[in-house]
Amino acid sequence: MKKTTINTILLCIITIMSISICFLIFCIVTRPRYVIVNEPETAVITEVVSIMEETQPEENPSPSSEAAQPEEDHTNMMHGKTSTRVNIRNAASEDAKVLNTVDEGTTFDIVEVQDNGWTKILYEGSEAYISSSFVIITNE
Repeated sequence: MKKTTINTILLCIITIMSISICFLIFCIVTRPRYVIVNEPETAVITEVVSIMEETQPEENPSPSSEAAQPEEDHTNMMHGKTSTRVNIRNAASEDAKVLNTVDEGTTFDIVEVQDNGWTKILYEGSEAYISSSFVIITNE
């Protein structure tokens, strides 16, 4: 009788532990991924933009000013990607309508990095917005 009772208790403990492990795995897989952005990183992004602006005047002098214009338009366009799963919105506000939610690493063209904490991007042929704290400027 004692062996049966001990076996039953051990099976209950194993079952409870198995359920707990499955629950923890589920929590880990479905957890939101946050990116902590502090001010020095923002300063680095600003420096990257400044470096781009400094290199553009050097590219402007060319033998043909007509040939330089399309290149300038191409170099003015910054490129970026998302640092995590993020909402794309139709206005620069957390209350704005969500157009879509994209995964980490989604690439896009940047129209403007705004001072209000939002980045204007080109999304499916029209302008949209992503919170700047989830944007990594790649310039590729």
